[in-house]
Amino acid sequence: MKQEFRANGKLLITGEYLVLQGAWALALPLNKGQSMSVETIKAAQLHWQAYSQGKLWFEAIFDNKLNVIKSSDPAYSQRLQNILNMALKQDSETIEKMLGVRVRTELEFDPRWGWGSSSTLLYLLSTWLGINPYKLLDLSFGGSGYDIACAGSNKPIFYRRLPQQTPEIEEVTFNPPFIDRLYLLWLQKKQSSSSEVKAFLQKDQALPEAIEKINTIGCAMLRSQSAEAFGLLMKQHELIISQILKRPTVKELRFSDFDGYIKSLGAWGGDFALINSPLPNSALCGYFADKGFHTLISLKSVML
Repeated sequence: MKQEFRANGKLLITGEYLVLQGAWALALPLNKGQSMSVETIKAAQLHWQAYSQGKLWFEAIFDNKLNVIKSSDPAYSQRLQNILNMALKQDSETIEKMLGVRVRTELEFDPRWGWGSSSTLLYLLSTWLGINPYKLLDLSFGGSGYDIACAGSNKPIFYRRLPQQTPEIEEVTFNPPFIDRLYLLWLQKKQSSSSEVKAFLQKDQALPEAIEKINTIGCAMLRSQSAEAFGLLMKQHELIISQILKRPTVKELRFSDFDGYIKSLGAWGGDFALINSPLPNSALCGYFADKGFHTLISLKSVML
């Protein structure tokens, strides 16, 4: 018998950091994600194979107590073992599903891009084992859970999760008339979401005024019919987060002479930035290539 599951990747458009304190976040599920197949085998073991863009990059075998028998990457097998044990904490009977199977995962995007390699894995595991993915997130990587919501959504979402409460998810439409002007620029550095989450939460700062402003900006972005108005909202959002983090915006830091608007997506300092510019694609590619950045992707091309 073979079971198959799939989860979408994600992009956080608004609400980075503040979504951890209950701000509404605008997030997009992507057409690239991760799939998982589960096939029965005779041995009372768990065989795990992980592929990325068609290539096997990790393989491990776990015994009937989830001890690692064999692994191509001891550090990753330890992480995976920890996640599996956290799943068992939710429901000890899931061990019956974990044994006597071969699990194969297939990541459809470059893992350096930060599009949800961890969140899609948690969603896939939870769907297979019949457990709560948000609880599994809390027990493992931590975070707001917007990425878990994107993994199972077929439309853009507004997402909010207040402390100790069930996530609020509202499906929305995001298809502005200027969408062809919006691009994703890879900043060529993978940012650790879990470490950024921990660092932000350790600051222990209450930010109700900033949260209200970010909520308003998110709603306005969704309604925006003009690329210029959308760009000004991007700029406002950047300035608010910049003041909270006491860090310069990505435009100030790297692209101060750029003709257009740039907004960090997700944890600042890595992964992707959102580009909004009147320049043609060739000019944009040339500008960023001169700065040493060579991966520019149309936002429209990756949206679900």
